[in-house]
Amino acid sequence: MESKNISQELEVIIHSKRIPNALIFEADGSETELKISLEFAKKILLSNETNPVIQNKIIKDINALSYPDLHLVFPIPISNNKKKDLYDFHYNNWSSMAIESGLKVSMSKWKECSDYGNKQPIINIDSIRSLIKKLYIAPFYDNYRVIIIWMAERMNEEASNMLLKTIEEPGNKTVFILLTNDIRRLLPTIVSRCQIINYDLTKRKNNILINSEFESLFSELMRSAFQSNKSGRSLAELVNWSRRIGKMDKQDAQGFFNYSIEILRQAYLKNMEIDELVSFSPSTGFNFTTFSKFITENNIEGLSSGFENAIYESKRNVKLSMIAADIAFKTTKLIHEG
Repeated sequence: MESKNISQELEVIIHSKRIPNALIFEADGSETELKISLEFAKKILLSNETNPVIQNKIIKDINALSYPDLHLVFPIPISNNKKKDLYDFHYNNWSSMAIESGLKVSMSKWKECSDYGNKQPIINIDSIRSLIKKLYIAPFYDNYRVIIIWMAERMNEEASNMLLKTIEEPGNKTVFILLTNDIRRLLPTIVSRCQIINYDLTKRKNNILINSEFESLFSELMRSAFQSNKSGRSLAELVNWSRRIGKMDKQDAQGFFNYSIEILRQAYLKNMEIDELVSFSPSTGFNFTTFSKFITENNIEGLSSGFENAIYESKRNVKLSMIAADIAFKTTKLIHEG
């Protein structure tokens, strides 16, 4: 996908006011992912600030890679020296390299300006632990905090597991952005908790959106919710739908909830006529084009929030049938607010 389309998609996320707590940017070799992620971070960090003086200060500090609520983590050579085996120790060198290269960074450029020798650079557990300690401190401007992890596939297993726990229970207004050249090398449980922004639109055809069973469940919910104010039969169908969800395996149900969030996002993009970012193609009789007309800025936040809350509640072992009934009720109300 061209970088302008990536930027456009991220603009939609900002506009929808549903900023995920974790995203993955899978790079395409153009070395633009850091620049794009910083522009996205800039919009997040400015989203609640109205004072123009502070806005200019934030922009200046982000451009200098010195903003206190923006954290950048990257691979480092391991020397068995605890002081040096932290990304903090190498930060000035790395940030200077990034700025001098116009934010078009690569591992070869990083090696050229650092004393790597033959050591393989990694993101170790001490670097992630250092990052987490920083997140215990309150945000500087009482706003969002953004963490960008460059070449996240170079995290070792210990670091990955520690990061996973943090992503699962992030602090308020904390956003993780993982930049990677190879998503297959990331811990699968981390990938499952992130929204994926892929530079190659064709790769999206193989992602979460291809699931005819989930598609049928989703379209059944939306059809019954839309018709519920006209037919008592539709209300009965919503009850039956909730019971079907209640009989699902918990992991399958969570997969369906994630699927639904993505379909809603795709419908919102479709309604905004940003068709180049829409990768969903129905495999059942679901009339996606008509459905998308009802997903607007008036209800996208509430609808998505319902499924996000469902994932949270399912992890707390709340009965799936109760979770599904709550989704059905809220969806019925919100679908008519588009």
